[in-house]
Amino acid sequence: MLKIKTINDKQSWEKFLETQVQKTFLHSWNWGEFNQLMGNKVWRLGIDQNGTLAGSAQVIKIEAKRGTFLLCPHGPYLNWQNKNQINILIDYLKILAREEKCSFIRIAPFFERNETNRQFFKKYGFISSPIHTHAEYTWNLDLQPKEEELLKNMRKTTRYCIRKAEREEVKIIQSTNINNLQYFLKLQKETKLRHDFIPFSEEFLKNEFLAFMKDNQIVLF
Repeated sequence: MLKIKTINDKQSWEKFLETQVQKTFLHSWNWGEFNQLMGNKVWRLGIDQNGTLAGSAQVIKIEAKRGTFLLCPHGPYLNWQNKNQINILIDYLKILAREEKCSFIRIAPFFERNETNRQFFKKYGFISSPIHTHAEYTWNLDLQPKEEELLKNMRKTTRYCIRKAEREEVKIIQSTNINNLQYFLKLQKETKLRHDFIPFSEEFLKNEFLAFMKDNQIVLF
C-alpha cells in the first residue's frame, strides 16, 4: 500500500537521502531550512510503502514574477520504474498546488537532458521549462589524485593562473565564520560590475550560511 506522508524527522530524511546514488544539497533538510528562512513555505513529503520510506520530495512554494509555483529541486527521489509511486506523488502535488493557488508544478530530478527522458516526463503531463532554476552544467573534480596530476590535467591557462597566484603570494583562507561573508560580498560586487549579472543578495547568502553552518555543512574560501 502506498501513501504520501509528511516527514518531520530530520534524521529519517537525511538517512533516506544517504541511500541515493545521485544527490545534491538542494534536496537536503537544511536546504529546506534555508528556504524557510527566506520566507518560503516548505513541504517534506515521503512516499510510504507498507511502512517503509520509499521516496521523498522536498517541495518549495516559490512566488516569483513569472508566477507562483511549487518547486521540487533536484528531486523527487523515488523508483522511476514504479508508475504507482509517480502517480500518487503527482496527484498529491496537484491537490497541493490548487490549495496554494499555484500556477504550475516544477520538478527538477537529477536526470540527463535527452530525448528519452523528455518523452518519459511528457507521458506524465510535464513539459520542458524555457529556463533553468539551478545550474544545469557543473564541474565535478576528483580531488584524490596528487597535486601534480591535478595540475597536469588542467588547461594551460588555468595552470598559469595558479602558478602566478603562488608567485604573488595569494592566500586562500578557509573559514566558517559568518562575519567573513563581507569579503565575499565585496568580491561579488566588483565581479558584478565587470560582468553585469544579477548576484545573490546578502540576505540569501547569510541565510544559506546560517542554515548549513549548524551542521558544519558549509565553508567559505
